[in-house]
Amino acid sequence: MEKIIRSFSPVLLAMVLILLSACGSADSTDANTDSNEKESNDKKIKIGVAMKTEVQPRWKFEVGVMEELANEHNAEIIVQWANDDVTKQGNQIENLLSQGIDALIVVPVTDKIGPFIQSAKNEGIPVVSYDAIPVEADIDLFVTRDNYKVGEIQSEYALDYTDGKGNFVVLKGDPATTVAQGIAEAYEELLVPNTDINIVADQWHQNWSTEEALKTAENALSAQEDNIQAFVSSSDGIAMGVAQAVKGRGLDGKVFISGLDVELGSAKLIAEGTQTMSVWTMIDDQAEKALLGAISLIKGEEIDADGSVDNGLKEVPAIYSDVIAVDQSNLCEFIDEIAPEGWVTAEEVFEGLTIPSECQ
Repeated sequence: MEKIIRSFSPVLLAMVLILLSACGSADSTDANTDSNEKESNDKKIKIGVAMKTEVQPRWKFEVGVMEELANEHNAEIIVQWANDDVTKQGNQIENLLSQGIDALIVVPVTDKIGPFIQSAKNEGIPVVSYDAIPVEADIDLFVTRDNYKVGEIQSEYALDYTDGKGNFVVLKGDPATTVAQGIAEAYEELLVPNTDINIVADQWHQNWSTEEALKTAENALSAQEDNIQAFVSSSDGIAMGVAQAVKGRGLDGKVFISGLDVELGSAKLIAEGTQTMSVWTMIDDQAEKALLGAISLIKGEEIDADGSVDNGLKEVPAIYSDVIAVDQSNLCEFIDEIAPEGWVTAEEVFEGLTIPSECQ
């Protein structure tokens, strides 16, 4: 070996040493690249969640689903609750951006929060609008239920219950939300043109107010001397106000009342026969789709959308979760099989009543 090395000229030997040094440097660079890629892959994703309110119980369940799923995908979510205050929600979005989030999921207080959304977009942050969609805002993905279908189910139930005739009261939700607007669109197409029914009152209710719904129902009952066959109510909160008015007149179980979300209070009303039905959204499925959609946007992956929604600025890709009707006939199935664990129990729903055998 020594003889071979001695046979190299000094110039050739220098070239060999340079090549060996370069190979070592390349190996070192490759190692650093691999290390950087691993560090990048191990970096936890941050997703900001700007929620509309804590008042309705569904939202905490959906946050719980997101948190559990985030842990499985090396992600964390940072949650802010606006409690129906649009200014507060705007400040919270700015706060989430200051924490270095990689994506934003927002349940808008109103459909006029476009400027707050733009703050995220200015920083290159993808935005998922959840449940409702802001108008003229640069949204990357919309995850919701089919709100028109909600109104359609409620309307068809009301028409079936009344044999398609009688005096109807239509109680819409908050006009500032696309949820209420979508539900009301079904009312406009299925109930308003129907000449076999008489709509004696048709009212929006800001913040889906139970108290205002109580007033609407009481006024309608007084004006019609209790001759009302159906209260088509957009939400369970509104239905609870209607139920108070109906019970006060001794009409519980004698008129149609609809709702949305199958909250515990309304589930009890359905069990006792005061509220006729409610519409359930597969909220665990909806929450999962929103979180996975946000992660896909962060990674630059293509979204498999169900359709699109025009929010006045652009066609926003949309993903829908299914809705189903819940009434006395499938209330036990809802409690035992459909609702997420911890939503309601048979003991809670049938408190003071005999629990049906199918709920055992």
